[in-house]
Amino acid sequence: MRILILGINHQIQWSRIWSYSSSGELERFERDQKDHFRELLRSKIAERKAQFIGEETKYGEPSIAEEIAAKVPTPGCRHSNIEMHPDERTARKIPANYERDPKFTEEDRTQFNREREEFMFTRTIAEASDAGSIIVICGRQHSSALAKRFHEAGHKVDEADIQSEPWYIEDWMGHMMSL
Repeated sequence: MRILILGINHQIQWSRIWSYSSSGELERFERDQKDHFRELLRSKIAERKAQFIGEETKYGEPSIAEEIAAKVPTPGCRHSNIEMHPDERTARKIPANYERDPKFTEEDRTQFNREREEFMFTRTIAEASDAGSIIVICGRQHSSALAKRFHEAGHKVDEADIQSEPWYIEDWMGHMMSL
């Protein structure tokens, strides 16, 4: 299987515009960033003839990748949320905000990430089934670990990060406040 792992900041992946400003500038900026992301995904799907998109995303929140996979002209392109469901995280005792909660040690965070990455890897393999080319969208903190797992399993892996795109601005609020 040929795999592109695309590392992101999760703020860009949801279809909904979350920002609000009385002038509408913040909403326009967020929409522009998300429109660029849509084009990037369409381009990568077409270029790689992707048949499956596995995405680490929030349950219950429609994503841009999900929207595109439903409309993409690539035959058989499917989308699946490869993130561990909140109920599963609870059952495994993985707290919702462990990444930012100071009561957890770096060792705790590493272990929680390992469990989630193993889940994402296993879920992707199962969901992609016989797809020859897939795209995995995940938070950038998981990119390298997932790439390593897929590579060790014998897949051809390419990595990209949205930060390398010339149009992408990581700190949306900071950018808007500096204008």
